[in-house]
Amino acid sequence: MTDILVAKTAEQNLIYLTEELNRQDLVILRKLHKFYCPDCGSSVLLKIGDIKIPHFAHKSLSVCGSSEQESSMHLQGKILLQQFFITKGVSVEIESYLPDIRQRADVFVARHTVIEYQCSPISASDIVRRSAAYSRHGLEFIWIAGSKETMENRIQILRIREYQREMLLNHNHSNYLMLLNPEVKQFQYFSNLFHISGSKWAGKVVTLPLDRQTHPFAKPKPLSKKDFDSICTIFVNARASFVQSQYFAKRRYQNPFWLLCYELQLDMRNLPDSIGVPISGADCIAGHVVIWQLKMLRAYRQGIPNEKVISSGIIKIQGASDARKAEAVLNDYADFLKEVEDAEGDQLKQIDALYDIYCKSVRKLRK
Repeated sequence: MTDILVAKTAEQNLIYLTEELNRQDLVILRKLHKFYCPDCGSSVLLKIGDIKIPHFAHKSLSVCGSSEQESSMHLQGKILLQQFFITKGVSVEIESYLPDIRQRADVFVARHTVIEYQCSPISASDIVRRSAAYSRHGLEFIWIAGSKETMENRIQILRIREYQREMLLNHNHSNYLMLLNPEVKQFQYFSNLFHISGSKWAGKVVTLPLDRQTHPFAKPKPLSKKDFDSICTIFVNARASFVQSQYFAKRRYQNPFWLLCYELQLDMRNLPDSIGVPISGADCIAGHVVIWQLKMLRAYRQGIPNEKVISSGIIKIQGASDARKAEAVLNDYADFLKEVEDAEGDQLKQIDALYDIYCKSVRKLRK
């Protein structure tokens, strides 16, 4: 069945299933009224079970195209967000259907901000499509990921799936992922993200209990020098793991890593410290951090302008809209290479140079 938290009575009154309604209230409601989906108008049942939180369920899976089977975590999270905004004195609706764009907003705040609480994997294109629809109609939108785990507050390796990349928020030109665990009533922030490869990132985890959250939502702070040092350590280990994985690669004459090391006359077992380093915003560049930085080092030595590096496809970017961002990232890395040319082997100077670039990058505009 298709589950929702809002239904209409025959008298066209909306019923919201909030925590204010106890089991006895719900039993009485179920006896007194018939309920209908506010979107498709079909009959729905008021379910009052012991495992899943109270909800309305469509009698047929195919009746309502704008709703989908929801987990208890999803339902619970939407109710929690609704209660949060009520305590802040902000007008809020849950499961508000927006007919102009034929989408149902999980949480609609003050009639201008949509909050999408995404608990299950969906296609990245669906995230992009929904975000674009909200944007076209002048609505602000915030994506929050559902979470069942509580991670330690520290710098660490993070796994961010493809669809979650499209959920990233931005502050001070630095991306972050916002998560909500309704079971323990706390938010988590994956912030100051540095892409390594695929779904693997390095970043900072910060937990914020619901009762300490603010409206508007709190924003993550930039990294301290100590935290950035920890990011660099993660990248050093990631580079070592990647190099190790390439030792016994087959068809080395076709392997990008072996070819680049040969062209640059580098010992693959002893790469320069300037390869495989954290550069803010590099998630717009495709491939492992070691590979794209080796390609960039080759282009740098050959005097190829950064814009040509992108336009010629020497370094591939994730999407056409990321071209300007990618050029800014390559400019940052080129600046880093210039600064450490005479400091190769002095790791402390290199980390200082990287931190300076990071501090500048979180303040400058990258559209």
